[in-house]
Amino acid sequence: MLGNHQEHMMHYYDTWASVGRNKTFKVMLSLVINFDYIPYQFDVETAFLHGKMDALVYVKQVKGYEVKGKENWVWRLQKSLYGTKQAPRMWKAKLIATLNNLGLASAKSDESLFVNSDKTILLHIHVDDGFIISKSEKAIIVFLDKLNKTLKLKFKKRPTQHLGYNLKWCDNELKINQMDLIVKLLRQFGMEECKSVKTPCNGNFLNKIGCKSSHAIIKVTLFQQAIRSLYYLAHHTRPDVLFTVNQLSKYSTKPSQSHWNALKHLFCYLNGTKDKSLVYRQQSIKEALTQWADEDYANDSEDRKSITGYVILAFSNPICHASHQPILFNDNSGEVTISKQASLNANTKHIEVRYQYVRDCVMKKLIKVVQVSTNDMIADVLTKPLGVVKLQEVYKQLHLEDSGGVLKAEENHLG
Repeated sequence: MLGNHQEHMMHYYDTWASVGRNKTFKVMLSLVINFDYIPYQFDVETAFLHGKMDALVYVKQVKGYEVKGKENWVWRLQKSLYGTKQAPRMWKAKLIATLNNLGLASAKSDESLFVNSDKTILLHIHVDDGFIISKSEKAIIVFLDKLNKTLKLKFKKRPTQHLGYNLKWCDNELKINQMDLIVKLLRQFGMEECKSVKTPCNGNFLNKIGCKSSHAIIKVTLFQQAIRSLYYLAHHTRPDVLFTVNQLSKYSTKPSQSHWNALKHLFCYLNGTKDKSLVYRQQSIKEALTQWADEDYANDSEDRKSITGYVILAFSNPICHASHQPILFNDNSGEVTISKQASLNANTKHIEVRYQYVRDCVMKKLIKVVQVSTNDMIADVLTKPLGVVKLQEVYKQLHLEDSGGVLKAEENHLG
């Protein structure tokens, strides 16, 4: 199917379809560990073929399989095919309608999270891969049987792989990693035999990569491919390398030899820590959400921009992390004027409302703001290079531990 031949507003209209958020999936994993939910995974076979076409699309008959006597006829598509531009959207519409008929509604915070009326079943869907949890295994089985009557499913209890994650279930504990992805990247970039190092970057990392160099490396595309893959890894399961990847990504358009050397250093670190896993444990103190935030003020010698990092924990298990330089845009000349004047007035009360809202939340004890020392700051690794000793402390704070060997799922995947 050649979807690139389709014309907008003739053969297709809207194409966007939401996908599941990885942080939502991690919250569900934390619920499983902390509150004894039972997890099941399911996969919808030939998912895109379930969606109904929303436009007139005709296709030629497959060569060698033409209907006898009607060889010159064309087919009108009733259902979406893989390759058509609207297929993901039509499938998502079919899925939502089916789940609604079975009593599940989409959550406001994540369109791909579905919950039943009494909130005893939670279902997370990413395209055609589903993850469902409940305290009642019978409720899950009954629901999947009903869903299977409309959509053909394959399902499994306590999956060992889901959405690219390797999952190792133990008593009151879950280990999550992407070791197979790391092994694949090491092979792809010829670093599988490299000597391991103990930190993702050197202490003078920012100064080294910030030095201007006229010697740009030839393989710019290769550098960009590595950064893309490493960012995916860092964003999902390896917060300890996110700062390094983000800093290197600033030089993706014209990387020099120093940037390539820093990238190889990062691969050496990953080679020695490829079995590091995010470990979710059952916690005695079950605070719903905790956020740790840190900022490294103007430490980048090249542009003196600050770096902000944060980690969010759900029931004391890490579900989300980020590292970035704050960037502000505005389309209002009034905002520029306000930024140059200290006084607030009736025209700027919307700004004060936000400040007062935070204070109000603190007063109502909806949130609690606490100052944390640098030594105890979990988000430190997201804003600056760390030495070996400090990095070891961060491992404990972020629940990053050795997985205890290659996971069985990884061995099967790699062959």
